[in-house]
Amino acid sequence: MAHHVDGLLNALCVQRLEQIVQVRDDIPWGSPAGAPVPAEVDRDHVAIGSSEFDELLVAQAMAGDAMDREQRFAVRIAEVMDVEAHIETVAGRLAGQALCDRYPTGVADGHLGVGGRLTAGPSDELVRAGYGTEAAAGPALADALSRSDLAHAIALIEGGGLDPERGAELLRGLLELDAIAPHEFPWDPAVGDAFQNREKELTARVGSSAAGWLSAGRPRREPFRVALRLVTAEGLARSAAAFSDMSAALATQAKPLAGSLAADYTYLQPAQPTTVGHLLLTWAYPVLRSAERYRRVQGDFDGSVAGVGGSAGSRWPINRERLADLLGHARVEVHAKDAMWQSDPYLEVLSGFAIGATSISQFAQDLEIWCSQEFGWVELDDTHSRVSALMPQKKNPYALAVLRTWAGQATGDLAAALTTMHTGAARTDHFHLLNSLIPRALAEAERSAQLAAAVAAGMTINTARMEQSARDAFVTAADVADMLAQTTSLDYRTAHHVIGRVVRDQVEHGGEIDAARIAAAANEVAGAEIVVDEAELAAALDPAACAALRPQTGSSDADQVRAMCDDVAARSAEVRRWAEEAIAADAKAAEALRAKARELAGA
Repeated sequence: MAHHVDGLLNALCVQRLEQIVQVRDDIPWGSPAGAPVPAEVDRDHVAIGSSEFDELLVAQAMAGDAMDREQRFAVRIAEVMDVEAHIETVAGRLAGQALCDRYPTGVADGHLGVGGRLTAGPSDELVRAGYGTEAAAGPALADALSRSDLAHAIALIEGGGLDPERGAELLRGLLELDAIAPHEFPWDPAVGDAFQNREKELTARVGSSAAGWLSAGRPRREPFRVALRLVTAEGLARSAAAFSDMSAALATQAKPLAGSLAADYTYLQPAQPTTVGHLLLTWAYPVLRSAERYRRVQGDFDGSVAGVGGSAGSRWPINRERLADLLGHARVEVHAKDAMWQSDPYLEVLSGFAIGATSISQFAQDLEIWCSQEFGWVELDDTHSRVSALMPQKKNPYALAVLRTWAGQATGDLAAALTTMHTGAARTDHFHLLNSLIPRALAEAERSAQLAAAVAAGMTINTARMEQSARDAFVTAADVADMLAQTTSLDYRTAHHVIGRVVRDQVEHGGEIDAARIAAAANEVAGAEIVVDEAELAAALDPAACAALRPQTGSSDADQVRAMCDDVAARSAEVRRWAEEAIAADAKAAEALRAKARELAGA
């Protein structure tokens, strides 16, 4: 009878009408002794949920005899159809609760362990505070959880731990789950975490005789660990690509402005002459380093943690190297317990995101100042701005606020993870946090970097205004001090002090900075008699000439800026190429896994 019951549950849960008819036909319907059976019930035309079905179900429940197969059938129907609600709609019939009380099944709430180690499922409070969070991570992990399950089932079959016929049935059910879009899967916190939700749906489709083998040789945490690594590896590649797009966009903006004059600022005070291109590259290199950092860290997730059993291996014939191959990993993480519980690679991911977000936040903060009316150096594209709801003249650089907000979130994520990991080894709270935090952090990093790249590519730079700012401020003071130290008897520190006195005198009394004024200050400050070359002074006072006369690698010299633009562009392109190949390789491994599953399933 058990296979009839399982078959009926499967059919009901997936609405396979043909199977419902077949199971109904296989059940030897009869009348329990003393049961009030309807006078005219044609078993070939009893529709589930019809009034005739109600009458038959109530009759079975009221019979009072030991549970025979028809009554067991009725109880299983009750489990699926929520008989508590269904039968109570039939006036004068047996209350649904009485049926449940009379024929307890031991798994009434469907939770793992109920009827075994546990007497009841989780409380409403635990569902809301615990399983709600875990089930919410289901959609982000769904595809990778499916790959983990398929690989494990294949490894069991290939290793001889699972009969091929039963294994084929299991794989057919898993492939059906795999075909469900993540956000269309019936995630239900009342059922438990994502593992329990998938297990319940799988059991409904293939029955416990096949679904029950999926946990052979692995705890529930294993599919989560495998899935999180797969999700993280792909997410890092996508984030690296997005960051590289931002650095490439900045290089593209910078190259034609390699010789365009601008003022560099420190403490929001005019400092030295530079070029627009050089300033833009100030943001490009930190972002590029983050992209390259994510590429390096991604390698930490190329080791498989599948097949390690609880924490010290398993007696099941599971080949870990084969599992790694099925999942698209290059190697296995050797130590079983470390493989299952390692959290430091995820801390490195979160640290990398906090660093990358900080670099983008600095870009956003500086750009917001540049967008101000007082500076007027940059205007964001309309698609990255929004207007005030009250003040119609305002065009607010809204995208920059979004980027700075993400930086705060990324820093907080790292702090939360570090704090949680302070608990001892092999604690559930580690991954209770990481299973939901990591997918969210990956998604936020990718889309925030994509926004930053779009802002960088779409902004309009007012080069004339930037040049005027450089010429209006005395940004060549350091160059004049350099010139004095190089062409007179003054050492550099004394020359620095002399020019400082000149600037103070100009601020207080006005006037031009000329050779006579500098010579007078040198005499006053250092008691030195110097002759300032007028031509040398004129060149030192020209900010454009000063920006160009810096021979060092990485300086504001136009040729140096163009070389750096080419460097950033090439390295950015290399990261994007790698990311695309990594994503494609992962997709290829996933398809190969599904193809093998279909082969063994006979699908």
